[in-house]
Amino acid sequence: MKRIARIGLLTLAVGLGVAAVVLMVSSLSVAAATGQADLALEMRAPAHVATGSTFIVNVSYANVGTEAAPESWVEATLPPDTQFVTATDPQGAPLPPAAIDGRVLTWTVAPLSAGSCWDHILIALRTDEGLLEGEAMTTTAVIATTAAESDITNNAASVVSIVGDMAGSTKQVHAWQVMPGDVLTYTITISPARRFGGGVNGRWVTLTDTLPFSHQVRFLGWNGAVTGTMTDGHMLRWQSQVRAGEPLTLQYRLGIEGVITPGTLITNVATLGWAGRHMQLGPVTAAVTLPRGALALGPNQGGRLHHQHGVTLSVPPGAVTDTTRFQLRPLFTDTRPISPPGGLLFANRAFEMNAHRFGEHVRQFNRPLTITVGYTDTDVAGLKSET
Repeated sequence: MKRIARIGLLTLAVGLGVAAVVLMVSSLSVAAATGQADLALEMRAPAHVATGSTFIVNVSYANVGTEAAPESWVEATLPPDTQFVTATDPQGAPLPPAAIDGRVLTWTVAPLSAGSCWDHILIALRTDEGLLEGEAMTTTAVIATTAAESDITNNAASVVSIVGDMAGSTKQVHAWQVMPGDVLTYTITISPARRFGGGVNGRWVTLTDTLPFSHQVRFLGWNGAVTGTMTDGHMLRWQSQVRAGEPLTLQYRLGIEGVITPGTLITNVATLGWAGRHMQLGPVTAAVTLPRGALALGPNQGGRLHHQHGVTLSVPPGAVTDTTRFQLRPLFTDTRPISPPGGLLFANRAFEMNAHRFGEHVRQFNRPLTITVGYTDTDVAGLKSET
């Protein structure tokens, strides 16, 4: 009897455990099936703005929830001392607000499906003349919907732009993607406002630009008449007097080293300083890539490149003494010639090889390179054996 009782209790305990698990899974399934909308809003704007100038505030929004939001609206409150100019979508199409109440603008939003892509409202604002340098211009926005939301903490955002006499200054790089052995050209425009002051001689401005890591890039010098100096081997510095309303441009070049890993981001930041104030330009970023059919080598490195059409390039160590990029590509990519020159017969595969180093072609090597062309019986089917 005691043994039977123990078995009965054990069976009951196991049964209760299974029932509890089934109940828990069922309740989770109901919660997942119900779902809710979840609107999210983000904002971007220039870090610095000038007086009497127009700047763009980007209000982006989406429904990141699991249910649709049929009726929604976005409300933006503009900072004081600004005037609303216009609003567009990212393609430039007009996107006027449905209502304007002083500094508050309201847009009616089209129904947002669950997991929608981000939409954008680009608001153009013009600052008033005579704003004080250092004044903060804060733009806020909120999004709301008639649907129930699972999270309302991401429904509001704000962005701050600081009034500055150097707000028009920029730093740019000429390419967003680059290969080892290429050259990146950076352009810095110093643009003082019309009220910058300083009289005939202007005011002193200092530019410092911290270069990326030395194993990633090599400083190749300045372009143009306006040049600076190198400090500690990794920082560029320029200082001079700048007159109001007279922008000037500095430009320099960086070479991408051959040992850098594809996928690496080349990033650096410049800083302007004047009258005890500072303004950051950047960060400016370019991504390193190495396409199929390319081989990047550092000084005295060797390597092998296999092309998709059976061509192999072998570079022995010591053949190049500086950063070099080799590239193999088909000679005829679109159409083949109608007739070969000189009565010769074109092969199935024609290719060319180039070697690049910081914008220049490399034509001499310290050791011989080996190019191997492979073929199969299929490749030569129908050709004469002597050919």
